[in-house]
Amino acid sequence: MAYRVQMGGGMHTRADRLSFEAPLAEPTTLVEQARDLVNQRVTLGEVIPVLTEPELLAASDALLLSVPGFRELHAELWDPALPELEALATLPEGSFGRCYAAYMAHYRLTPDFFPIQSELDPEATPTRYAVHRLNKCHDFFHVLGAYETSDADEVAVQSFVFGLAPSALALFLAAASVHPDILRDKYKHLRDIYEGRIQAHDFVRGVAATALLGARLESLMEEPLDLLRQRLGLAARTDFRPGHPGENTCSGRSVPAFFTPVAAQVP
Repeated sequence: MAYRVQMGGGMHTRADRLSFEAPLAEPTTLVEQARDLVNQRVTLGEVIPVLTEPELLAASDALLLSVPGFRELHAELWDPALPELEALATLPEGSFGRCYAAYMAHYRLTPDFFPIQSELDPEATPTRYAVHRLNKCHDFFHVLGAYETSDADEVAVQSFVFGLAPSALALFLAAASVHPDILRDKYKHLRDIYEGRIQAHDFVRGVAATALLGARLESLMEEPLDLLRQRLGLAARTDFRPGHPGENTCSGRSVPAFFTPVAAQVP
């Protein structure tokens, strides 16, 4: 299978070289099959046709419902409004919310920067509900995981999300690839991530932090960020390079990296 993303005359494609067996509808096999894809050094684009098979979407539903707290979120279709950045900026120093507000100000981002603002279907399956949450909480993951907005860190944060919910990310990437806004200049690195190879370290971080999926993150803004990272199972980035923001082909701005060793690492 070769996955192609057609975007206004440009096409991302690569020949099929995956030694992937037929999917099995067992939750544990979904993680192992995702791990196998990572070990094969596949790109984010290549996981789409594999992990959106009906059998694996069913396995994804079962896996998500086993995450503490997620079943309740899905039953409620919990979907609060994003907190106001101005209010978050007044929270105590070191809190998740204040760090998030400072991060958004540092990069001059707004909560609606991400192009796909999905509506939540009242009949959403667990996996499609997770797609909505992963999309809405994308910038939260940048802050919790200490990811900058560089091209490389966009691939890294999506690799992290692949560890959290492989099939949900695959569904999101499939939808994003045909969204008309993806052709805009400021979303160049979103277009480019389809050719990015999934980073094994970030995938492993995501697998270990699945508690994120059951967390009511919008209600945890006052929590100390370092303690929240520990509680959610977020390990430190072993590839963290303080002071290196990396290339960002979307913003057109040159700014220092947001995260310092103290702000990025779990004690």
